[in-house]
Amino acid sequence: MSVLYELVTVHARYVGVCRATSCNACSAYPCSVPTSLSELIAARDWYPHIDPDGVVDEVVRFIDLDLGIPKDLQALDARVCLLVGVTREPATAQLLDAADHLDLVLTALPEQDRRLTTVEDLTRTVEELAAIIGARPRAALVLASVLRPSAGLTIHDAIAAEAAAYSTLLGGPEFKEWLSTQGARRPVPADEADRLALSLNDGVLDVRLTRKLRLNAVDRAMRGALVEAFSVALADPGLRIRISGEGPCFCNGGDLREFGTAPDAATAWTVRMTEHPGWQLSLIADRAEVFVHGACAGAGIEMAAFAHTVTADPATTFLLPELYMGLIPGAGGCVSIPRRIGRWRTLWLVLSATTLTAPQALDWGLIDSIAERA
Repeated sequence: MSVLYELVTVHARYVGVCRATSCNACSAYPCSVPTSLSELIAARDWYPHIDPDGVVDEVVRFIDLDLGIPKDLQALDARVCLLVGVTREPATAQLLDAADHLDLVLTALPEQDRRLTTVEDLTRTVEELAAIIGARPRAALVLASVLRPSAGLTIHDAIAAEAAAYSTLLGGPEFKEWLSTQGARRPVPADEADRLALSLNDGVLDVRLTRKLRLNAVDRAMRGALVEAFSVALADPGLRIRISGEGPCFCNGGDLREFGTAPDAATAWTVRMTEHPGWQLSLIADRAEVFVHGACAGAGIEMAAFAHTVTADPATTFLLPELYMGLIPGAGGCVSIPRRIGRWRTLWLVLSATTLTAPQALDWGLIDSIAERA
C-alpha cells in the first residue's frame, strides 16, 4: 500500500469525522492532496486560504516523497504553507536534497539525519498533525516562516525576527482564545524573593535560579537579573559562567501570569529586544555551561541551548508547548534550538509538543552530555 493511498484514506475518514462535528481542523488537510512534488510544483499549490472574515485554513500540504522527486526544487522556496514530506524509503541524497526545501520530513525508518524525523505510525502522525495545525493555523504558519531562514541569519537578526513574529501572535485570535481560559491576570508580587544567587570562585561566575516555588519560571524581574549577570561575564573575557537552578527543575518556562500583559505588539517586541537573556548568553556562549534538571519547558531549554555546553540530569525532560497557546517559542528557541538540532526537528517538537527524554535530547544534539545532578 502506498503512502499516498494511506494519506488519502486517512483524509477522507478525518474530514468525514470533522465535518460531522463542525471541527475546523479538517481544513488544514485540503481535499486535493498533491500526489507528488512534481504536481505540487506544477500547481504552485502552497498558499493558505483566507476567507473574507479572516479565517485562515488549508495551511499544510502533505507530500508522498516515494512517488518521485524532481531535480529542480527551487520553486518550493516561494512557499507560504507548511510542506510536510512523508516517506517509507531509506534516505538517499535526492531525498535529503528535497528535505532542504521542505519544512518537515516524516519517515517510518530509523534515521540519524536531522532533516528526517522518525515516527512510529506515519498514518496516525499525519492525522494528528492535520488536527494540530488546523487548530492553530496562524501560529503554525508563522513558526515555519521564522524557522526557514533562521540558520542563515546572525543570532541578533534571527532573534529580532523571532521577537517580531512572537509579538505579532500576541495580538492574534489563537493566543486570545488561550488567554481567555486563564482567568484574570494576577500581578507578580513586588516583594517576591530574589530570582538569582550569584557567586564568584576561581574565575567562574555561578548563576543559580532561585525562584524554586515558581519552578524558576522566567518573569520580567528574572529576565533583568539574568541580563545583568551575563553582562558581568561579557565585561570580563576571562570569566567563565556556570548556570543551574534550584528546586524541582531548572526552569519550566515563562511565568504565565505575565503572558498577554504587554500593552501592544510594538512594546512587546521592544521589551524582548531589550531584556533577552538568551541573546546575552549567546555573546558569551563559548565559556558558558548550563546544567539542567527536571521538567524543562519553553524558556527553560530555549535559553540554555545558546550555551556552548548543556549538561542534563538523567531524568530531565524537554518540552516546547507554545503552539498550544497560539504562540511560537519566544525566548530564543527559534534561534538556539535549530542551531543544535535543525529547523525540521525544531518544528516537529513545537507542532507535536513531544516530550524529549535526556537520552533522546543527547541523541539529537539538544544537549551535550548527561550527568547526575550534584
